Amino acid sequence: MTYNIFLVDSPDANAMAQALAAVLQVPVKEIDVADVDGDPDERHWEALVSCEYSHVHGNLSYSAEIYAQDSVAHQPSEAQFSAALAERVGTPVLYPPTGNSESAHWIVTPEGLTTRARLDESEDEEPSYTVTAVEAFVRQLPDVPVRHLPEVVREQKVITPLTDAFTEAVASLPETERSEISPDGTAATRVAASYLGAWEKLSRRAENSWEPSGWFPLEFYRETLGYRDDIEGYLRQLPGTVQALYRDYLNKVDDLYRELTVEDRDHVVANDKGAPVTHLAQKPWWWYRRPEPMPWAE
Repeated sequence: MTYNIFLVDSPDANAMAQALAAVLQVPVKEIDVADVDGDPDERHWEALVSCEYSHVHGNLSYSAEIYAQDSVAHQPSEAQFSAALAERVGTPVLYPPTGNSESAHWIVTPEGLTTRARLDESEDEEPSYTVTAVEAFVRQLPDVPVRHLPEVVREQKVITPLTDAFTEAVASLPETERSEISPDGTAATRVAASYLGAWEKLSRRAENSWEPSGWFPLEFYRETLGYRDDIEGYLRQLPGTVQALYRDYLNKVDDLYRELTVEDRDHVVANDKGAPVTHLAQKPWWWYRRPEPMPWAE
């Protein structure tokens, strides 16, 4: 197991070894903690756990790659490891998001707070690493702004039972009807299903009060309405049987959206250019509905 982490403050090598021994439940003599620029002849290469670290610039101080051999019986998840290490060394630990390098890091404090942090890396020859925003106040980073991070919302998984049912229904069509789907039709069906999924996700978020963030950017809301616009074009490309099936599921998602939104009398959603309401170009009906309360309001 490999753990890639950043620390706000820099523990000394002995303190880091003691902490790793406790967290990974191995003897201290089986921990090798070494500066990446240090003397390789002084390394304990046979150690069960190795920690290569470097001191970094920015409002973080310490970067480390920790590797535990397969023979180490206790190998906690990144979240569990980081929380235990933060408590042991007395400084917040950052660890990367799972499967999405573009999203915000996780940060866990010695007190047990876990939140998200935007980590920026400079393009200098010796890059600096700076936490520029967090979703909850971190005492050890008092000058870092607290704000919602849109990239966290972007990565959230949302169930889409109607879209899934459409996909399964297409897959179960009789061979005679499936043969209507040409290669181009197959591609159009796949893309149309992805757009239907994006459209359904918006309503499912509203249905669940925009959890877990409790917030949703207006920019993303408008982006999804744009996907609903595009559905009309893909709908016309679908083979007859699939088109009728798609329309049935689209109507269900449309009805769900209507149920979960109210009339947007002030045209908050449609008026993305700040133009007078009287000069707004006519848009489809979904552009004139919005959630109540609005999830983008701070």
